[in-house]
Amino acid sequence: MRAMTWWDHETESAWSQPWGMAIKGPLVGTRLDLIPANIVPWEAWRSEHPDTVILKFSDSVLRYSTESFSSNYVIGVALGEDAKGYPFIGTSSVGVVNDYVGEYPVVITADPDSKSVHTYLRTVLNQTLEFKLNGGNLVDQETGSTWDLARGIAVDGALRGEVLQKVPYMTAFDWAWEDFYPHTKFYGQ
Repeated sequence: MRAMTWWDHETESAWSQPWGMAIKGPLVGTRLDLIPANIVPWEAWRSEHPDTVILKFSDSVLRYSTESFSSNYVIGVALGEDAKGYPFIGTSSVGVVNDYVGEYPVVITADPDSKSVHTYLRTVLNQTLEFKLNGGNLVDQETGSTWDLARGIAVDGALRGEVLQKVPYMTAFDWAWEDFYPHTKFYGQ
């Protein structure tokens, strides 16, 4: 496997970053809970969260390279036993992708300028929604409700106050994603 591993000092178990699972040591087979998180350029984060406070300012905190957003860079989503990679360039060129990862309906957005990514389940009140971008917001085609893209909250319309469930994702080169998820599918192929 060609991806980062870590180890914990308490048990000296080695952990796979993409799987979030111990692959060697006393905790082998133990899986960490993957929680939704974003890795975005500082400017994109600051734009979506203008009240953010940094405890300790350092130039290294704000460094971010966009060179890694090459043609083989993917947004990887794994849900249940299924995995899918969404090429960043293709996804960002359309802005929003309504799709399924296995049985789970998802919506994936990627901004070509800021490089920010958002991934949500697109089921609300037992209804699967189709989204399009309108300005900086999502709009569902079923009710015309407007959704805050960064938070997944309906801010206007019939579904106002409803919340989309965030979906954890990883960003990786396609070969690295496929290395850990050999059964993966790639969107658009």
